[in-house]
Amino acid sequence: MDDLEDGELSSAASSDNEGGEAEEEQQEQQEEEEKDEDDDGGERKADELESNVFNADVDVDDLAPIDLPEWTNLAKFSLTILQGLQSLGFTKPTAIQAKAIPYALENADIMGKASTGSGKTLAYGIPILENLIKTAKKDSSQTDGIKNKPIALIFTPTRELAQQVTKHLQNISQLFLKNSPYAILSLTGGLSIQKQERLLKYDNSGKIVIATPGRFLELLEKNNDLIERFCQIDTLVLDEADRLLQDGHFDEFEKILKYLGQKRKELKLKKANQYWQTMIYSATFSIDLFDKLANSSWKSNKKIKQYENEMETVLHHLMNKIHFQSKPIIIDMNPDQKISSQIKESLIECAPTERDLYCYYFITMYPGSTLIFCNAIESVKKLSAMLNILKISSFQIHSSMTQKNRLKNLEKYQQQALVNTPLGKPTVLIASDVAARGLDIPDIKHVIHYHLPRSADVYIHRSGRTARADNEGVSVMVCSPQEAMGPLRKLRKVLADKSGSSKSFKNKKWQKTVPLLPIEIDIVSQLRERSKLASELADHDMASSSLRKDDNWMKKAADDLGIDIDSDEEDKDSILHRSKTKKQNKTMDKDKTKYMRAQLNELLRQPLRKDMRKKYLTGGLFNLADDLVKKRGHDTIIGFNKVDALETLKAKKNKRQKK
Repeated sequence: MDDLEDGELSSAASSDNEGGEAEEEQQEQQEEEEKDEDDDGGERKADELESNVFNADVDVDDLAPIDLPEWTNLAKFSLTILQGLQSLGFTKPTAIQAKAIPYALENADIMGKASTGSGKTLAYGIPILENLIKTAKKDSSQTDGIKNKPIALIFTPTRELAQQVTKHLQNISQLFLKNSPYAILSLTGGLSIQKQERLLKYDNSGKIVIATPGRFLELLEKNNDLIERFCQIDTLVLDEADRLLQDGHFDEFEKILKYLGQKRKELKLKKANQYWQTMIYSATFSIDLFDKLANSSWKSNKKIKQYENEMETVLHHLMNKIHFQSKPIIIDMNPDQKISSQIKESLIECAPTERDLYCYYFITMYPGSTLIFCNAIESVKKLSAMLNILKISSFQIHSSMTQKNRLKNLEKYQQQALVNTPLGKPTVLIASDVAARGLDIPDIKHVIHYHLPRSADVYIHRSGRTARADNEGVSVMVCSPQEAMGPLRKLRKVLADKSGSSKSFKNKKWQKTVPLLPIEIDIVSQLRERSKLASELADHDMASSSLRKDDNWMKKAADDLGIDIDSDEEDKDSILHRSKTKKQNKTMDKDKTKYMRAQLNELLRQPLRKDMRKKYLTGGLFNLADDLVKKRGHDTIIGFNKVDALETLKAKKNKRQKK
């Protein structure tokens, strides 16, 4: 992956990248260890920091004057936090921040719900940072083990979200971190556990830890001293709590709570509050969106009927699973909506075999930064390969990739988007649902659901990757008529708000709940052959690469065992034979692939034209030659005005309302 230029990820290269995961993990581990050795010099310097690093004087002359009246009126914040907010351009708190931060500063337990992109991270992050800064001087004067007492544990369901939260908190507290670079640590899988263990040993490190439950549990079970250390936290946070509390994730989290809770009781900490402050945040806390909590079915619990408010019902179950200081304060910034009003939804109806074509159409018609979600990893790989063959900058992230390569592709995508956007060219990130939770990928204009999500909460979190902060965005579903009449109808019913539309849903056709995206049929017809050729070439490239890897693996395994490979014996294995035959059927001979690539390149050289108009550019109602010279109109379609998906959907909605 490292030797590819931006926007030129071939299907073969991406397949090679995915195939050798075990070898890559070993190589990555070696690289991490080598890097650790190089880092030791710098880390020794951290060891040599004086004990009063937190008391280092700040040169006030170097600080910009604070002009944040809406923040200063909200609460009394430290200079570090105000400087951080001002440097990042956060001139005023968001709605969830304005409501939650005062309660959090008073050490109240909180259960907060707000739309994706509404600023939930800083809603809990700023109070935690304030506590860190406030207790820093006290800690620096201690000489016993309490010196390294941590402030907060923040749990996230994915590694990417943990890295993102870490960066947010580090950015807002840069002034403080100058003297304590390891105070805020991210502890996730996919990275060297040896280095993480070493970092935790430094003075004043790991005051705030952002972790995934799996890796944090692994660290606790390897070193019981960490249990005693982290049981002393002041604050526990669950970010994207709905996923953390579902099966699998909750098992690990429950063990962590058990370890820390028991040790806290054993130590008999002399504090007014025996338990830590707990803050739980997510975009979704709906009974309909949860399948299970631990091993108990919510819907079968009769006590649910006692609560009219959905948040109260969820809280009732949470209190049976998590120990709170007292009943948490519920902050629901989005009681009647599950999808942000800043997101315009739309639907593309097509045959199941035409998903690739209509994704290509949308990207061509509405160039910009687009995030496409697929339910299957193979679909991610195939679509990424196809779009790159079509000369569209495309990158992929999915759960089969190593953490290192996922972060690399995210970075490459963002760099390429900065280049393409001013030129009016599309940049596409294709992902499995690993990217749906909490990730703040800048400036995503469109989200496309290549497959309908498996549950409503996944749809909400996917769609929330666009329309971040105060921006607007578009969420488009691509589905067949059969899906529209079944899964889509069910999805729309769950998403219908509670202010009355749920009751009227039965009297509405599903088409009334989400508008169809206007389709230019003549443009689709011009793209069809290109899409077909690119799809076949992508299948060929992926199958050829996979067959080569299979052969290399078999030869290596045979060499290690000291045996000869018999192709006849291999064919006797029905599963291997069937898989090999399936891949071979997708491959083509060298001459055919060469001819098809030449044919596709010739089609790509031909400009797309509105109404298939090929001659007399200066004739007709519009002077197309003048538009071309003056760079008016669509960037890639001659005779077509520049269009914006968001404005198109807004115009359609206004037209429908007038009727």
